[in-house]
Amino acid sequence: MAGKGTIGKIKFAFIGLIVGIVIGVGGTFFLLQSGNSNNDADHVAPSVVFDRMTAQDELVCASQQYNITDKATNSATFFDICDIPFTENSFWYRFVGTIKVGVDLENAEFSATGSTIKVELDQPYIISNTPDMDKSGVLEENNNFLNPIKVENIDEFQRQCIEQSENEISAGGIYDEARANAERNIRDMFEAALGDGYNVEFTWRETEPTSE
Repeated sequence: MAGKGTIGKIKFAFIGLIVGIVIGVGGTFFLLQSGNSNNDADHVAPSVVFDRMTAQDELVCASQQYNITDKATNSATFFDICDIPFTENSFWYRFVGTIKVGVDLENAEFSATGSTIKVELDQPYIISNTPDMDKSGVLEENNNFLNPIKVENIDEFQRQCIEQSENEISAGGIYDEARANAERNIRDMFEAALGDGYNVEFTWRETEPTSE
């Protein structure tokens, strides 16, 4: 169905990751406290906090739902030169899913001078793009016995939807949201373990966000 499908305007909805933030901060704080029986934040080195933080590998920072609903059409062709008359079929399809964007902590770098902690991070990227097949599916079919709708037609349309959703999320500011959430989460983790006596500064490496 390459070149024959059409995809309409995408609808996005941001989802707050409060639960993820709480779990991330709480989990790191628990690990630090379990290794510090005196519960004295002054005895915990910033480097220890950072090492345990980066052991998580990935930090999910933003999540966004999408809903694409549109009509796809397909016609049989004569050696891909021209369409064969009276062979057009079509279907309306709803495709719903969720994209998660996060930061790779494995490549994070850390330095501490006095009360200043500096953290260097890669740009956020798409961690996952998960369709919700309970909400997705064909809404209406207009089949054609000369050119019946095939499974590969549906598969191709779904691939187009995934590609479109990933191409358009940046317009909604999800990468900016992910950076802001990552900084807030990491600051909260340091503060939970060390108290509020440290200033945490961030540097983001100049690379384009990419999907897995």
